[in-house]
Amino acid sequence: MAFKPLRKDLTETTRRCDFCPKFLTSLKAYVLEEEGSGRIAYAGPTCAKAKIGTNYTLAGIPDLTRFTLPNGEGEGGAGGAGGSGSSTSADPNRQALEYLLLREEKLAEEMQTSYSVLRTYYIKSKAESLDDAELRHINNIEAKAPEKFRLANLQKCYNYLFWIDVGIERLPAEKTEFLSNIRQALVSNSEITQGQKIAVNKWLKNIPGVPQLK
Repeated sequence: MAFKPLRKDLTETTRRCDFCPKFLTSLKAYVLEEEGSGRIAYAGPTCAKAKIGTNYTLAGIPDLTRFTLPNGEGEGGAGGAGGSGSSTSADPNRQALEYLLLREEKLAEEMQTSYSVLRTYYIKSKAESLDDAELRHINNIEAKAPEKFRLANLQKCYNYLFWIDVGIERLPAEKTEFLSNIRQALVSNSEITQGQKIAVNKWLKNIPGVPQLK
């Protein structure tokens, strides 16, 4: 049975590809859905290309990984924080789908990002493709949104929360207070300071398999 590509997403180094024995050491995986059964699978790029249906391509699918540095790469300095130009997709259709995923699925509950108009589009997108006018409307909403609801900031929050959570999970319980406090600040404020990010990276660099925040 062929698979439909859903998105490129974050994964831990301990996760193996669902189609071969290799670990997904890049910290990024292609999330695929089996046609017919709806089974979700995680794959590296080679297996993903081999498993998707002939009517699909990996180009243009949502990419939620832009604020995670490659494994083993250190803090990139002030420029590493990324701005909207470096973190959003040049493809407006992909940008719209990424925005829907982040606001209506990944961050909706914890960071209260859901919006009724986007929710309607998100529900429709699960059953059928959105048309060009709908995708343009989504991008117009993003362009006019407050900074905390812009795509670049949502990408950043999603990546930061993912790896802070992995760090908390892998630390002894008595050593998680700092990361837990930063996590709470990120959820409350939709951002952390450059100083807080540097401090978090000092913790994360000592946890095997966890990358630096970009």
